[in-house]
Amino acid sequence: MTTLIDDTTLAPKIAGYLAQQLGHAVQVGTVKRFPVGFSWLTYSVPVTGIDGGAKTEELILRLGPDYGLFAPYSAKPQVLSMRSLEGSAVPVPRAFWSSDDASILGAPFMFCSKVSGDAVVPWVSANEPGLEEGYRRRLAEQFIDALAALHRVPWQEKPIAEMAHGITVDNAARINVEYWEAQIARWAMRPWPQAEWGIRWLKAHCPQAPRVAIVHGDYRTGNFLEQDGRITAILDWELVHLGDPHEDLGWASLPMYMGGSKLISRLAEPDWFYARYSEKVGFQVSMESVRYYQALSLLKLAATHMAAARCFEEGRFSDMRMPAMGSQIATCLRQMEKTIEGIR
Repeated sequence: MTTLIDDTTLAPKIAGYLAQQLGHAVQVGTVKRFPVGFSWLTYSVPVTGIDGGAKTEELILRLGPDYGLFAPYSAKPQVLSMRSLEGSAVPVPRAFWSSDDASILGAPFMFCSKVSGDAVVPWVSANEPGLEEGYRRRLAEQFIDALAALHRVPWQEKPIAEMAHGITVDNAARINVEYWEAQIARWAMRPWPQAEWGIRWLKAHCPQAPRVAIVHGDYRTGNFLEQDGRITAILDWELVHLGDPHEDLGWASLPMYMGGSKLISRLAEPDWFYARYSEKVGFQVSMESVRYYQALSLLKLAATHMAAARCFEEGRFSDMRMPAMGSQIATCLRQMEKTIEGIR
């Protein structure tokens, strides 16, 4: 049985929770939900009195409802990753309070700081004009450099080390494939022979990672904020894990994020992207590994679409974009097959 989140009751619940955490009362204004996403819910929460005074601060609340894609959720991976990146060259919001106790706000949750900026949309018509050249280049440089900085973080010394669970450069790829195999087994409403074939191939051709790194899991245009040509925050850490850094390269370079262009995430020329990233990260990109992770990314995208279709069929979401996502399962699997055939 799913538990629907009642937005109208959140403010008093938040006020009560924050009062317990801070040791004094606060006032919570109108809580507003952002109309984005199919997974975690995102809210703007104005809070007066966090510092004990009359100052009002705007927080961001993320809730992981039990009817979202890939539920049940835990706030811990996001919080661990964001705290691990504080003070690094990766711009992230500051993580504050969190809990996986659904009795508090109705679902696992986390609070973080609000960062100024707007998201650049990656999926546009091929006929729409691209970004102004100088502006695009500046964003691309920051986009590449932040990813390289993420993959350089000495995570063994950070809170995210709690998520290691025996991962090594030798087993990182297989652990990843097995995770998405389990998601497909859970969400698929019918057999997908192409997916089963792809999983077998991916397991049989796992590359060795150059290092184990923090992997964002959904690194692309659309998941960062920018203001006046400066990337102010990398967002959406719900798929974060430890793994092969090539995974983020494969995902960012998927054709669906090129917006009808030939640019990685509609920002960077591929050769320049890989050359600059290699220079910044400290190892040479393996294009064979990038193509492997492009294939795995397409399987991952197909799994996400399977989850969307099932959530719609089970009445978890009424958004008509969900069945539309389901219609793209076969397309993703065909692209995965073509990508694998290009590697063989």
